[in-house]
Formats: sequence, C-alpha cells, structure tokens
Amino acid sequence: MSEPTWDAIVIGSGFGGSITAARLAEAGARTLLLERGPWWDTVPTRSMGIKSRAPFPRGLGMLRRAVRTLNGGRTPGGRLTLNKRGMLEFFWSPGMEVICSSGVGGGSHVYSAVHRRPAAPDYWDGHVEGISEDSMAPHNAAFLARIQSTKPGDHNRPPGTSRERYHNHPAVEPAIPKVDVRTGFLLPEDPDAPKKITDENGVERWETDYWSNDNGFLGSPSGAKSSLDIRYLAPAMKKGLEVRDLTEVRTIRATGEADARYEVEARDLRRGRPQRLRARTVIVAAGTMNTLRLLLTSVEAGGLPPIPGLGRRFSGNGDMRGFWDLNEPGTDLTLGLPSKGGIFLRDAEEPRVSIGLNNLPSLDYWPVPRKWRERLKRGSVASAMGVDAADGVVRLENGRLKIDFDPANSPIYARVYETMQQLAREAGGTMRMGRRPSSVHPMGGACLGLPEAGGVVDAAGQIHGLPGLHVADAAALPAPTAAPPTQSIAAWAENVAARLTA
Repeated sequence: MSEPTWDAIVIGSGFGGSITAARLAEAGARTLLLERGPWWDTVPTRSMGIKSRAPFPRGLGMLRRAVRTLNGGRTPGGRLTLNKRGMLEFFWSPGMEVICSSGVGGGSHVYSAVHRRPAAPDYWDGHVEGISEDSMAPHNAAFLARIQSTKPGDHNRPPGTSRERYHNHPAVEPAIPKVDVRTGFLLPEDPDAPKKITDENGVERWETDYWSNDNGFLGSPSGAKSSLDIRYLAPAMKKGLEVRDLTEVRTIRATGEADARYEVEARDLRRGRPQRLRARTVIVAAGTMNTLRLLLTSVEAGGLPPIPGLGRRFSGNGDMRGFWDLNEPGTDLTLGLPSKGGIFLRDAEEPRVSIGLNNLPSLDYWPVPRKWRERLKRGSVASAMGVDAADGVVRLENGRLKIDFDPANSPIYARVYETMQQLAREAGGTMRMGRRPSSVHPMGGACLGLPEAGGVVDAAGQIHGLPGLHVADAAALPAPTAAPPTQSIAAWAENVAARLTA
C-alpha cells in the first residue's frame, strides 16, 4: 500500500518534536512522528502496550547500550554508529564536546528534570514581531501544566539538597534561584512508601523513591520522571498520532506541490528499508546537532535551496562540567533527586558563577568493582551554564559535520573552570575536569530572528522563504539561556504548535 500524504511530519521526539506532534494530533491533524531511536522499556511503556522496547543501559549492557554514535575525532568517515538502539551520541571538535540523546522521548529521559525560565528576564523580547515575554507566558504555563511540573513540600522534601548540605558552610552557600524553579518528577506523598499510580490516560508509573539513584541521566525505568512519552505522546496516540521508532530521516526535499510540499527520505532501521514520506508541513526537531545536520545535508543534496544563516550563531550555553571527588567517609551523595541545586563560593566576585550539583546515575548497576561504585557515590557532577558568545558555526565538510567554536571568544568558560578549581581548593576534594567546553545543551544554528539579522526562522518557527518547513527545537533558540533550557525549548514548541493549529 502506498503511504498517505500527511498533514504534518515531525522529525524527532524530544521536547520540540513530542510537544509539537502531540498538539497537532490532538487538534485533528494527521500527524506522523519519526524517531531514530527505540521506545525505552519502562513501567509506563509496558502499560501503554508498546511491544518493541529497549532496556536502559544497566549492568554489562552499559557497554553496548550506552553509546549510539560517535562523531568527529578519528572515527571512520567522521561518524560511527555502534548501536542503533544506543542512548547517547557524542560530537567532538577542537573547541567543544557535545553529548546528545536518542530514543522516543528524547532528552526527557536523560535530563535532571529541572524546569525554569532563562536567566535573562527579557530573553524573548526584541527578536521578531509577535514573540515576546508576554506572548510566551501562556506557552510556558501550558508546558508546566501538561508535564505536571511540581515542587516538593515539607512532607516530601528530598534529602541531600545544596540548601541542606551547605546552609552553614564557611566557604560555600546555596544558590537560591531568583525565578520559579520546578521539577518534573512524580514526587511521593509518603517518601518511605512510594506507590504505583495510574494517571488520567491509563498509564502506570511509580512515585519517585529517594534511595535507589535510578532516575537520573540514564533513564527512569519506574516512570518516576515525567518524560514526554508519558505526558505528551500517550494521550496524543489515543487521538491518532502515529509514532514510528527506529526510523532515521536522511534528507528533506521541497516538491513544489501545494498539498504535499515536502518529501522526507527516511530509513527503517529494523528492516534496512528506505521510506519516502510526503506532507504539507514538516517540523524538524531532531535535537540541535541533528536538526542542523539534516537541514545542511538537504541543502547540499539539492533538496532545499540555500538557507542564509543556517549553522551560524551556534552556542554551547556556557556548559562546562567536572566530577567533584569529595570522598568524605560515610557520605552517599546519590540520595534524593538527581539535581541537588546550585552553590556559590561565598567570597567570589560578583556576578558569581552558580555551580550545579548532580549525582552520577544508577551507580549500583555500573559494571565496575563495588569499591569503585561506593567511591563514586562520595562525589558529585559539578556543572555550570552561562552566556557564551554564540559565535560558533556548524557546517558540513566532505559530508562530515563540523563544529567551529573557539572558547577563547567566550570568557564564561575560563571563569567557570577557575571557579570550579577554587571550589575544590576552598571546600575540599578534587575537581576532575578539562578546559574544553562540554555541552549537553547545544543551541542555535537555526535561530529565531529577522533574515537581515542572521535569523533563520520566524515567529512560527517557519524557515524564511520555505513555507511549511519549521524548526521546533533548541536550534531555533535565539540566544544562550544560561540556565537549563528544557522549559524554553518546550515553550517554543508549544508556540510553534499553537500557531500551526491556529
């Protein structure tokens, strides 16, 4: 049977893709969501009746399931896929390392579930007509409501927070946010006895426990983390959304036809078969790196005309991270939620750099000697974000994706490095990190803005000059958020979807 022409094809199921696809399907559009990774094997997906599922990297399986693809460095051809069902993708360049994720639900399985707005209070103002802080407010609210973002109360406050640990420390103090910060976890009513619940969509999941350390960067098998497959895709699939996992899109081609303006060339990774899919509207939301790769490849192949500004204004969001090896006897820093909050050095110069603390995830399942696992529990992943110069360029060179980024142009990176080293000197332990930026929040390259200012997309996320082709993920963000960008990406996707359905 021939494929139908879809109202919309959405590429990628992270915060940009799942949200846009769900809202379109719920508005009655015939919508197809394509995801190159698998469904994950969780309590919720089992209750949803998903038959083909991949386990999260645990135990000896970490050796073959943790890594999907390696890009750059000395990899053959510049790109090497080790496992099409793997979870993480790595990009190397002289100026930056980038880590991305794969799988249905995208980054919602690997993020620390912190929801907050950008550091700048006027982040959305002044880029294009129709987008402002006021116009984005209802989209922020729509995301927080749908994902069921929450705050702990006195009865279920998680242990091990920075407020608890550093409230009276001589060198370090908690970083109290000046904006509303929420979390995307199903928090327990009774922390000593988490319960399995069935939500309004018939999806089963467990409340969060505070002792297993199995709800972090390597997924949440119990469903305690409010991932996109639970909160957006499950109800939308009941309204007709079709989700195809293990389907990798290779190129997009403009057809010139009114009812099927674009043809998407994809590959069924299970059977190795090509697919050609047609739609009036295509929304690209494959994650910043793969959104840029797909658009650049499609231009190079002649499927799309040149797109001015594409690949420029790329940012690592000021990301740097290290492992703070405290090694305090008798401590277990993995208890509680993955994110412990932020800290400041008490006597640092203003504006001070906030250092976020997270634990290494699922340590009891790592295939290393027990004494190493116990040692790692006495340390924290330290990270920081900030405003970099956003002057990077992502481009294709002989078919290889290249990141041109010079961290020397962005003083935030040297400042973060020195702050983290000073933290170890003043508060103890050893900070193990390199000087090269390491980003899990790449953004830009298809930025919101006017064409004459280097912008690639308009207020609806539509690429200038290409009606019906939209960008709904972090590639469209107009500047570094200098904060966890999840809520900003989600609000942008809610905006794109709202304009399309209108």
